[in-house]
Amino acid sequence: MKKTWSKVLATVLVLAMVLCMPGFAASVDTVDYDADHAASADELTDADLPELLSASGNHYPIVMVHGLFGWGQRDKIFSIMPYWGMTTGSLTDYLSAKGYETYAASVGPLSSAWDRACELYAALTGGRADYGIAHARRFGHARFGTAYPAPLVPGWGADRPIDLVGHSFGGATARLLMQLLAHGCPEEVQAAEAAGETPSPLFTGGKSSWVHSMTEVAAPHNGTTFLECCDNMAQFAAEASTAMAKLLGISDFKGVYDFQLEQFGFYRKDGETVLEALDRVLHSDFLSHNDNVFRDLTIDRALELNDDIEIQPNVYYFSYAGDKTRQSSATGERTSAVDMTPLFVPFANRMCSYYDQTTAGGFRIDKTWAPNDGLVNTVSALYPTDSAGRCLTKSGQTGYIQQDGYSNVNYQPGVWNVMPVRHYDHGNFIAGMPVPDLASQSVTALRQFYLSLMDNLSHVSAASGLPFTDVAADRWSYTYIKQMYDAGVVSGMTPTTFEPAGDVTRAQFVTMLAGLAKADVSKYPATSFRDVPEGAWYAPYVNWALANGIVSGTSAVTFSPDASITRQDMAVMLYSYTQRFQVHLQQQPVKPFTDAGSIAAYAQIAVQTLQRAGVISGMPDGSFQPYGTATREQACTMLCML
Repeated sequence: MKKTWSKVLATVLVLAMVLCMPGFAASVDTVDYDADHAASADELTDADLPELLSASGNHYPIVMVHGLFGWGQRDKIFSIMPYWGMTTGSLTDYLSAKGYETYAASVGPLSSAWDRACELYAALTGGRADYGIAHARRFGHARFGTAYPAPLVPGWGADRPIDLVGHSFGGATARLLMQLLAHGCPEEVQAAEAAGETPSPLFTGGKSSWVHSMTEVAAPHNGTTFLECCDNMAQFAAEASTAMAKLLGISDFKGVYDFQLEQFGFYRKDGETVLEALDRVLHSDFLSHNDNVFRDLTIDRALELNDDIEIQPNVYYFSYAGDKTRQSSATGERTSAVDMTPLFVPFANRMCSYYDQTTAGGFRIDKTWAPNDGLVNTVSALYPTDSAGRCLTKSGQTGYIQQDGYSNVNYQPGVWNVMPVRHYDHGNFIAGMPVPDLASQSVTALRQFYLSLMDNLSHVSAASGLPFTDVAADRWSYTYIKQMYDAGVVSGMTPTTFEPAGDVTRAQFVTMLAGLAKADVSKYPATSFRDVPEGAWYAPYVNWALANGIVSGTSAVTFSPDASITRQDMAVMLYSYTQRFQVHLQQQPVKPFTDAGSIAAYAQIAVQTLQRAGVISGMPDGSFQPYGTATREQACTMLCML
């Protein structure tokens, strides 16, 4: 793909500026489209939290993450032109008035997914963005960047998780943040320890319960062919950007837009216009660092990122894609719809005809990539796939469910709930460019869309309770138990008790594994284990586990179903499960357990592999205690980590 990044950058700038044009836009159709056709944080205190929690049907704070060239409530331009809602009025203010605690995050408009994820964490917690020693060294920029003086969401944590909503590249930002929260980055932890520094808490992981849900609208999960085929548009954009900025009045904006590139030595100048600042970016070495949004939006790089981002079993995922193209009955080819925003039309048509191509990395772009919203291919916005084109859960199951958005609101965590494709172009999702005589319809359409989105979040929040009186909402394991209970993997010891600190028996654990695999255990015959009678409740599960090579018994003829499972035997079963069902276990360097020498030989590989994958972390003193027993809540935690 041959092009100059500065021209691509200028192309997208034109689109971003036109999205902000007052009084000009295509109307938004609120009818769901067939996929085949296509309150400020500074004003809040801890005393406000009970009132906020009780005011909303969805009791979790909502954090909206902007896309390429976007901005949030921290930026001065937000009070002039809010990114969320644009010319129809502030969407965050509207949702807050409806009782939803809503925030608009500010991250680097041109930064890479990694840098933006680190900035989003800093914005949420307060502090300076820490990109990590290893990452900064690899890409040749400073370790620290933008400083956020106060937390965007007061009290954010396991007891007060958030609902993330990302538009466009905000989707990749949110997904990478989630991955780091859950699993951290051992490479960065080791680099910090080697340098005698303290790593960012983001890189230590163990925070998967800090996010309740993730909703992504028009997100290029798998990249976009816009960057693969926009060469003919680049020259036009370079020549038209200055004229367009003057037409929109953006060229006069001074000190209201921050590119947030401090890590590259680029700082905003108060007396500098947006175009003057952009010119400095284009003539700096920013793009040569290969750590920017444009690289991450290519298909090859997006799939590379996806390979390392897992679906978290305790998080609810929603995706909304747009398609404003139509298929010709005469030629069978797709073109832009008549009501697409005019500026997107040439880009949409070029993307419609860009197929039967192969990327530099060998990914084949077929005709399913033709439908698009003017900037993002519809197929890319449905759900993320890995470089092999798969969307899988940690257990190897299909990682998405096509929802109709109406009759079925029993949304599942740990899987992408794909909502019906809408007849929207890329700007319609944030109310870009409303036509003057249809402005009121545009306002209504946008607000109805986001209220329906909030309704989804309310459904999954209302269903988030547990029936067990011995699992309090503030218990450390609550999120893990809830996730496994919601997924049908575990059940209580009685209808109202779970016994989280009770030992797990061997029979109970193989039952959990069968539930995780969604196995039909009725198909497996009786085993030769003498202590597993045919009528026992656990017999089908033990039989399934033996037939699939997950267990081998405590002897040739015994399984010991009622015995408490040891920690090393649990590791062996977990490892055998991952091998049988091809669960990918990413390996990172870790410090060996202090008692690694006492682990039985048959369990060594299993324990080491699961430790390097972050599935098991051992005891607070650094030991593993292989012959100790595991509790029911510990079992739920480890299953969530698969």
